[in-house]
Amino acid sequence: MRHTTEPVTAMHDSGDRQSFSTGAVRDTADDKPRPDLYSPFAEERVGEWLRLGAVKYSEHNWEQGIPNSRCFASLRRHVMRYQQGDRSEDHLAAVIFNAMAIAHNEEMIRRGVLPAELDDMPTYDAPSTEERSHHATEEAEDE
Repeated sequence: MRHTTEPVTAMHDSGDRQSFSTGAVRDTADDKPRPDLYSPFAEERVGEWLRLGAVKYSEHNWEQGIPNSRCFASLRRHVMRYQQGDRSEDHLAAVIFNAMAIAHNEEMIRRGVLPAELDDMPTYDAPSTEERSHHATEEAEDE
C-alpha cells in the first residue's frame, strides 16, 4: 500500500478482466478485500461507539496506541456483560471496537508507526529449541 504525497503513476493490475453488458471492462475483484460485505448496522453501531469515544477522549485518541492487553481486557469485559444480559450500553459495538483497535495496532506496529511494546499480550507458544537450550544453560549456571 502506498502512503506518499508523490503523484500516482501506476495502477495495480491482476491481469484478469471482467466485461459488463455496457461494454465497460474492469480488473476483477477476486483477490481484493470486501468491505462491501460488512453489515451496515454493525458499522453504524461501531460508528456511534467511536463518536461517543471522540466526545469523551478526543477524535482519533485510540489511534495513538493503547496496549493490546488493555483492549483485550475491555473486549472480554464487554463480552461478559453482554452474556450476562446487560444492555445498558452497546457492548457488542465495544467488542468490535476493541478488536479493531488491536488489529489496527498490529498493522501500525508492522509498518513501524507504533512501538512494538503495544503488542503486550502473553504468548503461550512452546519455546524454540534455541530458547530451550539457552534457558537450560542459564539454569545450569545458576546452580
